[in-house]
Amino acid sequence: MSTRRARVRRLLAVGAVSLGALLAGSAPAAAHDDIAGSTPESRSTLDEPISTVEIDFGEVISDDVAMFLTYDLGDNEFEDIGGTTVRTGDTTARLDFDEVEREGTYFVQYLAPVPIDGHVIAGAVSFTYGEPSSGGSDAFPVIPFIAGAVVVLAVGGWFSYRRMLAPDEPDADPDAPAAA
Repeated sequence: MSTRRARVRRLLAVGAVSLGALLAGSAPAAAHDDIAGSTPESRSTLDEPISTVEIDFGEVISDDVAMFLTYDLGDNEFEDIGGTTVRTGDTTARLDFDEVEREGTYFVQYLAPVPIDGHVIAGAVSFTYGEPSSGGSDAFPVIPFIAGAVVVLAVGGWFSYRRMLAPDEPDADPDAPAAA
């Protein structure tokens, strides 16, 4: 019976932490609010199209780093382009995508878990190829970023929940009668 109570307590704790992180919004990123640099540099204007962006997070990141490219259509509308994230070093990751064809403003959004303390480095870098997007928006694309953050939190919560359900003793038979 105490094992069941312990599991219920763990489930409540995981739920409370997840809810707190969701309500706090950017609180997990507060301890890690800036990156060391990016190539190309954030807010740079490029004359030639590119097909890769690399970010140095300045501290060790996990393999679960996620990056994705969006294009600013103007008037607070964004098109998801995506890309493939590759961790290139202990503190760096690269986003590979088809070479940009349209002139305008692009955002590379990132979520990089830090395994040392469990925090997540979250944010975006931007670059402009040619002229800025029509009706240019200098605002950060909040809606796609929040959607990505919710997905990452949901996946993390699911794996935490599944791990919590695993038996504490690997050889224990859950159907065996309790010892007196």
